[in-house]
Amino acid sequence: MVSIPKNVMDLLSVPDSLKVIATVSPSGQPHVIAAGSIGALDAETMMIGKILTKVSSENIKSGKKVAFLVTKGLESYSIDAVLKDVQSSGPVYDAVNAKLAEMHLHASEILLFSVTAVFNQSGNLDAGKKIA
Repeated sequence: MVSIPKNVMDLLSVPDSLKVIATVSPSGQPHVIAAGSIGALDAETMMIGKILTKVSSENIKSGKKVAFLVTKGLESYSIDAVLKDVQSSGPVYDAVNAKLAEMHLHASEILLFSVTAVFNQSGNLDAGKKIA
C-alpha cells in the first residue's frame, strides 16, 4: 500500500487549498473538476463526496482510476488512486455528511480510493518527482 506523506496530508487538510479530481470517460475523454468534498480518510485512502459530480461519478464507476491534485500557492501534489468502495450509509458516510452540512451540502454517496502513487507537482525543480 502507498501512504500519502505527512506534508501532503497537511495540505489536504487546509480549508483553502484547491482540490481537483481528474477522471476519464469510457471513450477516453478527460474530465476535471474542483470539489470541496475531496479529502483523505487516512494516509492510504482518498475520498470524494458525491454532490454535483454526475459525470465524474459515472467515469469513476466505469474506469475506477482517478488522479487528485491538491495545491496552494506554489505547493502542489498529485495523487493517483483507484476506486475501492462506494458508501451510502455507515460511520464514514455520516461523518463526511456532518462536515458537509456545515456548508449546507449533502453527499448521496462517499467514494473511497486506494492511493497508488503520490507526485510532487510544486513549482520547483522537484516537479514530477514520485514521492510515494
